[in-house]
Amino acid sequence: MSDKILRWLIFSVVIALLPLAFNLLRFSSRGTPLSLLTILSNGELLLISAAIAAAAAGELFASGQNYIKAKLFAGGGCVIVLILASFLFADISVAIASGEKISQEAVSTNSIVIFILTVVASGSCVALSEV
Repeated sequence: MSDKILRWLIFSVVIALLPLAFNLLRFSSRGTPLSLLTILSNGELLLISAAIAAAAAGELFASGQNYIKAKLFAGGGCVIVLILASFLFADISVAIASGEKISQEAVSTNSIVIFILTVVASGSCVALSEV
């Protein structure tokens, strides 16, 4: 694993996940039953995904013209998950604020899927930014 990818993994992905670790600790200190559903049901993982995707796309777009088609594909993937995650988080936030009933299971599942897609696209961007 290259140094750049390792730095991205630690300082972008792992550190970006710290708010979820905080929620885990916060809920546990208040005696709230812990589950993935509880931790992810408000869509915070979507914001994390958007931030990771934006940083990786910026890294890639400043990396030159080599492998341009692969870079466009990976960068486009980052932009797509960035927009999707942002819009979905905004929709979830508005629904929660207005008292609408939302499916916590759907929010959690969709957040995980988008996060996985973000890590793949962002990791590709960071890897391609080295060439």
